[in-house]
Amino acid sequence: MASNEDKKTTCPVCNRSDQVKTMQAAYASGVERCAPPDMPTKQVPMILYMLTGSILVGLCIFFIIVLIGSEANLGFVWQFVLVAITLICILAALALSFYAFQRLVQGDAETTVRLPVWDQAMAAWRDLRYCARDEVVFDPQTNMLVSNEQLAKLRAVDTRGSTLQSAMAH
Repeated sequence: MASNEDKKTTCPVCNRSDQVKTMQAAYASGVERCAPPDMPTKQVPMILYMLTGSILVGLCIFFIIVLIGSEANLGFVWQFVLVAITLICILAALALSFYAFQRLVQGDAETTVRLPVWDQAMAAWRDLRYCARDEVVFDPQTNMLVSNEQLAKLRAVDTRGSTLQSAMAH
């Protein structure tokens, strides 16, 4: 059900208010072009680093258990070399884990920088209205129509915030 504010908002094309919806209501009713801006996220692949470190450590531990645990006659020097290689692989796995974690933190920081711009884009999107009769999106404050290109720019939030101002410029 529309609020009182939406009932007072009239479409600039047909000058009626009975089919005017918020962008949220229009999108919920299946109008894809009324989709909200996507929340900024950063995908940071870490599986390769973690898998490589785990395989290295697993192989070394396997060889320690099989060769040293079975009391194979390797000699002290070879046993020491095997243990040293295992410790080096464990340190390499820790270094890979640290590097992967640092990449994750950097991705989170980039996302955090883009969140205020996304909040502005969401506020602008919430202010827009959709007329189901004329299938137009408009800004009720200026009574100007919003084109599909302007909607696409509003959804394409970038880190500098330049798309928000250019999307709503008439």
